Amino acid sequence: MRLRRLFKKQDGFALIMAVGVLGVLTVAGTTVMVYTTSNTRISARSKSDENSFSLSEAALNNAMAVLSNPSNNALDSDLLPSTEATASSATYENGTAKWYGTLDRSAAVWTITALGVYNNPAGGAQIKRKLTAQVPVTPTLTQPLNNPSWNYVMSTQVTGGQCDMWLANGTNTGEQLTVSARLYVFGNLCLGTASGGKADIAGGPLMVLGKATILEGSSSIGTSTTAINEAHIKNGCQYLSQSLHKPCVTGAGGTGTKDNIWATVNDANPTVLTAPTIDMAGWYENAIPGPAQSCTTSSGTPPTFDGNYPTRNNSVGVMDLTPVSSYKCRVGPGAETTTTGAMTASQTTVSVASATGFPTTAFRVRIDDELMNVTAGFGGTTWTVSRGVNGTTAAAHVTAQTIQWDTPPSGAIIWNATTKKLTVNGTIFIDGSAKIANGALNIYKGWGAIYLSGTFYMSSGTKMCAWTTSGGTCSNGFWSLFAFFVIATNGVGPNQGGLVPAGDGTKLAGSIFQGWLYSTNNIESDAAATIMGPAIANQLIIGSNVAKWNSFGNTGPSGAPGNSPSNSTTQDPSNFTG
Repeated sequence: MRLRRLFKKQDGFALIMAVGVLGVLTVAGTTVMVYTTSNTRISARSKSDENSFSLSEAALNNAMAVLSNPSNNALDSDLLPSTEATASSATYENGTAKWYGTLDRSAAVWTITALGVYNNPAGGAQIKRKLTAQVPVTPTLTQPLNNPSWNYVMSTQVTGGQCDMWLANGTNTGEQLTVSARLYVFGNLCLGTASGGKADIAGGPLMVLGKATILEGSSSIGTSTTAINEAHIKNGCQYLSQSLHKPCVTGAGGTGTKDNIWATVNDANPTVLTAPTIDMAGWYENAIPGPAQSCTTSSGTPPTFDGNYPTRNNSVGVMDLTPVSSYKCRVGPGAETTTTGAMTASQTTVSVASATGFPTTAFRVRIDDELMNVTAGFGGTTWTVSRGVNGTTAAAHVTAQTIQWDTPPSGAIIWNATTKKLTVNGTIFIDGSAKIANGALNIYKGWGAIYLSGTFYMSSGTKMCAWTTSGGTCSNGFWSLFAFFVIATNGVGPNQGGLVPAGDGTKLAGSIFQGWLYSTNNIESDAAATIMGPAIANQLIIGSNVAKWNSFGNTGPSGAPGNSPSNSTTQDPSNFTG
């Protein structure tokens, strides 16, 4: 009975049950806590990964902002640091964005690395996310002119002497010089010589920041029957030994009260301009082709760009831009083939030797002076084409004629010795001098600039014309969509065997140059030479007629002195990894 009563008593069993249940609940609670803590850590880690990725995207955007800045040249390999150790960075809340990149100039493609570094909220190592992308660059051969000086023949010399710029064809009676171009003189201007050499200004506007002196009695600014449009001469005019008049007085000189000047607008208020400067160091490093970037496609013997890069010291002598043999130098994407049969001016198919390197979607090609759109047949050797596009004219073409993919190169200089055609695209740098001296009628195409550490010379009888010729010489209307060419020199004669005189950076001897000239020293053209286009120099020694041209408006070669360094545009990033 006693034992039965003890079995019926449940106080001890309840305690055991309570302890067991408590144990089970403790295990379950601990499991829940561990699971919850783990999920919190995973969620925090995931959030940190997202934040670090956002930082890497911010870094990529910052890199793109640098490359897309209009004041930058996206083909300048120094625009972005090249390693993580030297990366640019920006600090954001709880993290840092870093970016760096490398440029493949031959392919015109940047590879950008963007790194997001996020501060771990749980402590410990920072959380990093790396993103890479490729950014193609499209070269821009033209750009708005940032300096209106390129609408003038400009002399920058200011000495305080009587003649900073002297217009005189020889020194003897009967020798005459006529300048019909737009003229800008920073110092004092002289016309004619006391011994009878005559000089006239037959076009305008004329801007003189000093005074104008007429040294020969029949020399004039405008005429009584044909006034120039504008004369703005700040410090007045002096006719022979008569009194200085400020402003200049319209009418025939000789009475002591007039200055042999006739202009529709005649005042003492010239437009104040700043002469463009020349960035020799920048273009030495960034010209394409040039010392830092040789040809990626070449044939024949192109000019030598440097003899001892990276030292800029006028090392390569004199380069002949128009030698007896053809050459080609191109940098950037491009392809070419040849026709396998002749073409009439009306047929809409062309057979080619190879399609290697050409796109597999619609593209444009050039044959001679004609542009064609390839609309079908991609990848094969028979293409369907639209003829005479972009303002060109459909023409017949012979078999084995070169066909080029008409895509802008990063830079190119090509000479065809048979057709006497020079193609210049982009900005080119030669650490030396150059000449055009074949005594022939030459034409050039493209938009480009050639920078020379040395001097430039053109020989007697040589003509370099833009795009078209007429009557065996250069056509007047050369301002076109197809050709603008500037030669900029930083050297000084005597040079080129004495052909470039002392003090000169450029010398035209009995030749015609149709384009833009720039020199940090003097530009000289002799009595039989003609400048057809703007020229900017310390002193212009003009012994020949300077042809009139229209102003060039707001567009010029991207590498012209005075322009900002931008000569390319960036495309959207692609080929992402990370």
